[in-house]
Amino acid sequence: MNMDATLGPASAPRPLRVLTMNIWNFAEPYAARMQQLRSGIERLAPDLMTFQEAGFAAGRHQVAEVLDGLGYHVAHQFELAPWPGADNGCCLATRWPLSELEVVPLAVTPRAAGYPYALLLARVAVPAPVGSLLLVCAKPSWELHREHERELQALRLAQVVAERSRPDDFPVVIGGDFDATPVSGSIRFLRGQQSLAGESVHFRDAWSEAGDHTPGYTWEAANGYAGAIIDAAFHEHRHARRIDYIFMGSPHEYRPWAAFRTCRVELTVPEGQVWASDHYAVYAEIDVQR
Repeated sequence: MNMDATLGPASAPRPLRVLTMNIWNFAEPYAARMQQLRSGIERLAPDLMTFQEAGFAAGRHQVAEVLDGLGYHVAHQFELAPWPGADNGCCLATRWPLSELEVVPLAVTPRAAGYPYALLLARVAVPAPVGSLLLVCAKPSWELHREHERELQALRLAQVVAERSRPDDFPVVIGGDFDATPVSGSIRFLRGQQSLAGESVHFRDAWSEAGDHTPGYTWEAANGYAGAIIDAAFHEHRHARRIDYIFMGSPHEYRPWAAFRTCRVELTVPEGQVWASDHYAVYAEIDVQR
């Protein structure tokens, strides 16, 4: 009944470990930041990872560099759908082989056409008792005044997942920098708390189900890198939001049993004045059997 024993000690079977993070592409101090990111990944030992703003340019592949030698299977958005002039996009990394890779653009309006907003999808062959699952990395629009675009992008995400999901599969796992707080229309829609355009869905939010009951901020002025961006772009000094999420498919849509065991915001503490990114990571463990 256990998943691959090489994944390390845990319950029988142990939980599925998921991490998502916006890794801020090649921004300096790159080497010091990536050392922190790799150390965090080695400590947490995630099975499934989704990265946003993952660098990919001029022969460099940020996630491949960070994970070199750790045995992960890696796929970047630009390997499937190049975007001339862009140097970062979505990336997946998993312990097991990836198949049915696909990029779905999220240029839902002209205002969303200047950056490679996209979904990156793959099917992952996880050992029993999990089996096949759909893994999705999502990166919608970021600007505060683009919630219209984010709502359209959330609708597109729901549509794509519905089209590619199989009820007997393990529930879909989605990780991303959604650039929207839990009270926004796009996130409320994804969590099943409101409808959009006559549609309604339900994805389970790891932090809501298994977090520590704090706000769970993942992008805040207290992070020196985010603080500089916030000051320049928003003219705020106390900005703090939860905008990075791990979602899982609803028990209304998938037959296999699954439950979030825990969810934490990780990589929040700088070493000196160096943070791993301007975002914090979200890490969750999913129980795969009662």
